Amino acid sequence: ISRYVHRTIHNFNLFSSDYKNNSDDERIGIIATRFYIFFVIIGLIILGCYTLILKRSQTYTIEWPSLSQFEKLNSKYSSTLNCPCSHFSMSYSRIMPLYPRYHSICSSEYLKDYWLSYFGRVEIDTNNTLFISTDFRITGKSFFNLLNKLCEMSNETIESALRVFRVNRLITINALSSDQFNHQINKRLIRFQQQTIASFVNLIELIRSSIDTNQLADETWTKLGPLSIYNNDTSQWSFHFRSRDFYTNSCSCIESNQCTRPAGFYFQTDNVRNKPNITIPGLVLACYAIDTLLLSTLECFYQKKCIKLLIDNYDFDIVGLVRPLDKRAIQIEPLRYENSRFYPNTTINEFFLQLFVEDWINSSNYTSYYTRCAPSQCVYTIEKRFDIAYMLTTMLGFYGGLSVILEIILPPFVKIIIKQWSKRKTSRQSNNSNEITTSKIIIILFHLLE
Repeated sequence: ISRYVHRTIHNFNLFSSDYKNNSDDERIGIIATRFYIFFVIIGLIILGCYTLILKRSQTYTIEWPSLSQFEKLNSKYSSTLNCPCSHFSMSYSRIMPLYPRYHSICSSEYLKDYWLSYFGRVEIDTNNTLFISTDFRITGKSFFNLLNKLCEMSNETIESALRVFRVNRLITINALSSDQFNHQINKRLIRFQQQTIASFVNLIELIRSSIDTNQLADETWTKLGPLSIYNNDTSQWSFHFRSRDFYTNSCSCIESNQCTRPAGFYFQTDNVRNKPNITIPGLVLACYAIDTLLLSTLECFYQKKCIKLLIDNYDFDIVGLVRPLDKRAIQIEPLRYENSRFYPNTTINEFFLQLFVEDWINSSNYTSYYTRCAPSQCVYTIEKRFDIAYMLTTMLGFYGGLSVILEIILPPFVKIIIKQWSKRKTSRQSNNSNEITTSKIIIILFHLLE
């Protein structure tokens, strides 16, 4: 059996001649077969190794993917996933309901009529009561009226901006992931806030600048004070204004609008240069009513003790000369700051620069966005290595092509080599055996390539 196997392998011939009695053709076929097997094995080994380590891209398509399918695909193939939207644009009102939550002062009792009656000059005998212009019972009226007006203007500005914002549209060619959607929404929200705040603040600053440039006087006479001078020559009085210089550290409103002095209660016999007999924490007087408001804090109105101070001194130095306060004003509650991002000692200017908004309630809805986007298909690409199926398919294709080429060129190639060998043998009169072997063919091949 072993001899039979050895003889079969030794005489294995893929290129057998039709004339089997022709020993030369038979020998050529056997040698060509050995070359054929050698080239095929080497080629398949090289190709197999190459295809195993080669990264191969394969594209897949999913029609009308659901939200859960999209999220699963995005978590795995985010770098190659592409899901074109059926609807490229959608209004922000559909996907991003947005509402502001204002600071509690804007909806508090301190802006109600019954609290503002505190400053209503409800004297019983007006001839026997005379508040100086810097007394809190005088300046407080403009303070709370202006605070109320700024709250209203902030609300109107925001509502107007929101109407425009809600009709604007988000445009996305491809479906966004949840993270991308939230990033886009937050980015748009920040831009909306900045634009809205800038438009409001610029308007107020323009008004302040106009008042300051024109040197307008207000009812509290905090920046400019009246001055009357009698001219003996003409026997006439002349009326002038002069800058106030009763602020802390000799600050002058001509040079700065940051001049302040404590606010509080005065005796009727005091003058505007005197310090208040009772100071109210957090409240100041400044050059204009708007400056008084913005440079003050609301810390007093967070403390029950401080509010009691205001109530108890309602009739300071005029006991029995004013009508009693409204009961609701007496029972007014302090502000709460548990859910506020502003501290009690934060200046009202900080509230103003944020339009009195504590935070924005952003109810962005990714599900609504995806439903509106409705991608008709998702296409993604996977890169694979060690793909056995691909390797086998490639090797089969390679083998088919290589086999055809070798079948065509090997027999004549071997025949030429044998002829060259015979010529060399005859010319050199070699003593070697006449038997042509595969090893000798290889030697001849190297000689020919020299």
